[in-house]
Amino acid sequence: MSIKYLSAQKQDCIEIAKWINSVGHGHIEYLYDGLTPGRMALEHLAFILQEDENYSYKNVDLAKDGSIIAGLAFSYAADLNAITPEIKSFLSKDRIEWLSYFSENIVNNSWYINTLGVAKELRRQGIAKKLLNQASLRALKNGFQCLSLHVYEDNNTAIELYESFGFVIEKRVNLTRHPFFETRNLSANILMKCELPA
Repeated sequence: MSIKYLSAQKQDCIEIAKWINSVGHGHIEYLYDGLTPGRMALEHLAFILQEDENYSYKNVDLAKDGSIIAGLAFSYAADLNAITPEIKSFLSKDRIEWLSYFSENIVNNSWYINTLGVAKELRRQGIAKKLLNQASLRALKNGFQCLSLHVYEDNNTAIELYESFGFVIEKRVNLTRHPFFETRNLSANILMKCELPA
């Protein structure tokens, strides 16, 4: 195994969309299914990743084993999680409510890690830490001294990883009032932050 770390390219968008959906327990399918006739949820996200300047493949760092994605980190400025009038114009009320858990619970002036994932068979080999380092470099390059992220409360392995990297718990976010989380037994989410050395 020879892992290389590199920035994502436009042709990676559909694979990135699959990773984001998988790490998020299917939330992309919930958000985007049925929005565009003839376009499946993952295709819709891949299109956004290709076209949007911020929610973009350009903000994705990949760990690749040959041509296979072994892991990725998708990160951007936390204030980009805001629910814009454009988002409100095409998402239903229940989907906007779901997004509000993340848009209303942010660490101001931080660089937000939307997705961090490593292939199951390659975990515990340092790949996630290297991807966190890549996200840190992106943060510093963009003028941010703090990382932030959300993690499901029952994901003890991820929480231990983040704490070992320097993350601390900022707050607990209860998700139970929304059916999307109830059906997946995802009762709570933790907002974490990590101050970066100057």
